[in-house]
Amino acid sequence: MPEWKTPRRYTWIYRSPYTVQEMRQKGIIPAYQSNIFPMYSLLIPNERVMKQIILDPRTIFLERDMFFSLPQYSIVRMRESEKGYRKKRKIDLKEKQIVPWNIRRIMRDVPFNKGQGVRVGVIDTGIDLHHPDLAANIKGGINILSPSESPQDQNGHGTHIAGVIGAIHNGMGVVGIAPRVSLYAIKILDHLGVGSLGNLIQGIEWGVLHRMHILNISMCGGQNIPKSLSYIVGHALRQGTIIVAASGNSGNPAGDKDTVQVPARVESAISVAAVGKSNRRLPFSATGEKVDIAAPGGGILSTYLGNSYATLNGTSMATAHVSGVLAIYRQLFPHKSAIELKQLVLKRAIDLPPTGKDRWTGAGLVRI
Repeated sequence: MPEWKTPRRYTWIYRSPYTVQEMRQKGIIPAYQSNIFPMYSLLIPNERVMKQIILDPRTIFLERDMFFSLPQYSIVRMRESEKGYRKKRKIDLKEKQIVPWNIRRIMRDVPFNKGQGVRVGVIDTGIDLHHPDLAANIKGGINILSPSESPQDQNGHGTHIAGVIGAIHNGMGVVGIAPRVSLYAIKILDHLGVGSLGNLIQGIEWGVLHRMHILNISMCGGQNIPKSLSYIVGHALRQGTIIVAASGNSGNPAGDKDTVQVPARVESAISVAAVGKSNRRLPFSATGEKVDIAAPGGGILSTYLGNSYATLNGTSMATAHVSGVLAIYRQLFPHKSAIELKQLVLKRAIDLPPTGKDRWTGAGLVRI
């Protein structure tokens, strides 16, 4: 049986593991071993060895690694200035602060002093660690792709997400939903916004082991749910970590198809759809029975690379709003479990037409 041109990466869930000697004999290279559940990420040299592992009674299941990427989103424009709220004149974002429409929509009259002591992991392209609107709130992180390097963002997406969740209330730029939150940059996507299932599982595991209260995941990997991902997302929730995930930007204007993507498709995750200023679903927002809740996802101004700001559209941005709201709930109700907080955020959502939970906006618009 011919060998593959290069070894292929698989996720292996086992009853009992191979010894190091057994792996060497088979030509298997262990890339990562989970500290949470019986899982290895393996580089397998050929099809013959792959079939041997599948047939081995020690194997529960073996899954080919898959790619994850950022949802197709659009940058409306980079911004150095912006019209002030209820003001016609433009203000310099590097000198004064504005409260974007989407933050006002979610926050109502809640003071901007929330989120202290709550740990939110942003599983994404990293975060701009030096952005003046974020730096003081960034408390740690990891670069899964290159563990010896910092989780510095080289794409911009993760930085934008972080700003919606927790940009500082500091008199400049923008302000996030939970401005006193502790942000953690968990970099699993490269500068092009591409990563793998193995990297995502590693990132979630890091978040659980470091006691993140919330993990924001704004990426997509198709509609087939990997068993290993389903397991670890469920495990995370049981351990006190809520997974909030973007439903995806693959919807159509009619909203008549099931287009929710993984990991939002996983049962234990909170799947977030995007609405615009009119509180109507945006045409690109994914639809389906797994949509749990909705949040603003169009014309979202937030932090970006190079100490700048940008306006983006997408369910990624909507997801960050839900993570920010959950951070506030976590501070307000510290004794509630992750499962109870998940139920609370859905219960407090404002129902959007049609009446009741639906496949377009789920329980409705997230609100404090």
